[in-house]
Amino acid sequence: MDKSLEKSLTQWLKSQQSACGIFLKFSILCGWLNGVAIVGQAYCIARILQQVIMQNMPLQAFNIEFIALIGLLLLRAVLAQVRERVSFEAGKRLRSDIRQAVLNKLVELGPVFIKGKPSGAWASLVFEQVEDLHDYYAKYVPQMMLAGFIPLLILVCVFPLNWAAGIILLVTAPLIPMFMILVGMGAADANRKNVKALARLSGHFMDRLKGLQTVKLFHRGDAELSNIESASEDFRSRTMSVLRLAFLSSAVLEFFAAVSIAVLAVYFGFSYLDHLDFGHYGVGISLFTGMFVLILAPEFFQPLRDLGTHYHAKAQAIGAAETLVELLDYQVEGTKTDAQSPAKTSFSADAISIEAVDFEVFSLDGQRLLGADFLYLACG
Repeated sequence: MDKSLEKSLTQWLKSQQSACGIFLKFSILCGWLNGVAIVGQAYCIARILQQVIMQNMPLQAFNIEFIALIGLLLLRAVLAQVRERVSFEAGKRLRSDIRQAVLNKLVELGPVFIKGKPSGAWASLVFEQVEDLHDYYAKYVPQMMLAGFIPLLILVCVFPLNWAAGIILLVTAPLIPMFMILVGMGAADANRKNVKALARLSGHFMDRLKGLQTVKLFHRGDAELSNIESASEDFRSRTMSVLRLAFLSSAVLEFFAAVSIAVLAVYFGFSYLDHLDFGHYGVGISLFTGMFVLILAPEFFQPLRDLGTHYHAKAQAIGAAETLVELLDYQVEGTKTDAQSPAKTSFSADAISIEAVDFEVFSLDGQRLLGADFLYLACG
């Protein structure tokens, strides 16, 4: 796909976010609160382990930490549930708005334009392609905001404790989006081809289904069955290519996240063995620091991994948006703007005069039937 076309389609997708209403913003807010709860949860666990293992304090001394930990776990569960619901509602409102716009455009274009394509293609456009926009607004857009906020929040909490761990996280973090972009470069084009293949398959099948009696009459059943099988196989191969890209993207993200966490674990392990002596601001590395950073390390990469998981939703939405934008921007032939339309003849009030005209109506035998005054408009 042409980069300028992909950029314009992305801008069009962003311009439709207003249809989601406040639900999209509420979903992002729930994600932010969940990020804060993650940091609080890691702090409670690290503090409990530090004082129980290193200071031999009894468990009864951590009632507040235990209560806070349980409360944060319940809060995260509630936030995750609320976020799923409001994200779905945001996508639902967007789909309803786009589908209504498509139907209004089809009504405007009229039956002559609609008959230019198979009915199955229109059904695919109204249902499948509009549905393909859901995950982009319900999952990808909120996750894109969280992918910037949560890692930044964790870095702010890690750097005051250990600058070496913060640098490791900061250096390895760009590897994930970089490889996500490299892997996903062909995803939008693959999804676009997949959408077109689905539209062709739907239209072909619907037309043959409508003309089933004619197909039987001319003994074309086996030939049409072979054509449908060929179209189905083409759609299957395109779908599998899209899935290969999605799984490859997930595998790459998991690999680099695992490598980054392993580097952190090795750093803290060698630091505890006194083989490394840097990054701790001269105060030594405590168990609290190591546990706090290692608990937050998977959560640091989790938003980026989730973004990579939902990246195929963006490619899917771009592929569906191409056909939708083409339809919604289609101009009806014969309608011109004022600048393009020829000048219309107009008459001023001073150029119109009215004269009284008498006329009479007679029957066939010459008898007068009607006499009246006719107002004659003379345009001078």
